[in-house]
Amino acid sequence: MNKHPDNNLLEAYASGSIDAVSGLVVATHLETCPHCRARVNQIEASQGRDVANDIPADYDPTFDHMLSDIINSKPTRDDIIIREVASVSVAGKTFQLPKTLSRYTDLVGDWKSYGGKVFSSQLDFGEEARVNLMYINHDVQIPQHTHKGLESTLVLHGGFSDEDGHYEKGDLLVRDASVKHSPFTKSGEDCLCLTVLTEPMIFTQGVARIFNLFGKGMYP
Repeated sequence: MNKHPDNNLLEAYASGSIDAVSGLVVATHLETCPHCRARVNQIEASQGRDVANDIPADYDPTFDHMLSDIINSKPTRDDIIIREVASVSVAGKTFQLPKTLSRYTDLVGDWKSYGGKVFSSQLDFGEEARVNLMYINHDVQIPQHTHKGLESTLVLHGGFSDEDGHYEKGDLLVRDASVKHSPFTKSGEDCLCLTVLTEPMIFTQGVARIFNLFGKGMYP
């Protein structure tokens, strides 16, 4: 694993100030990355000490009543069902999802096929950012493109490459309008990714530029 969330993103996650979609991406990365989990634990511990130092030292008896009410309150039932194992099937293959995504399988839309080589399925969280599962078959090259906004890509299975390197399970890439790249998979290598686009991608080469008509760009 060679690509991780930057420190600002980890700090936002630890403090709870991160947006819902980015938080899901980071949480999914943390599931496979002990390095970033340790970093988040450090940040949370530091933030906890800062909060503790800000608490007034004077005794307040109302806290005793609050604690007593919590301890003596009747337990309530939580109807949320957490699926320990969930999977998706695409192009004749089945992939187990990380636990962070398993609870959202009911949001996975129909798979769209692009030439039988690239498949995408939107996860509709009701957010402005477009969230997709994307499957790229082996020996496929996606036309070169850039981005109006930010593109976050988290590798869930397999791997892919672009002009800057090779990426495998757990790697998180963030690309913006300063980057042009053409992701590809090698022979015998496929890839399942979680992608987040804040704006459409813009193709910069070949016939794929037809999708840029009227400046709209394209979502996968």
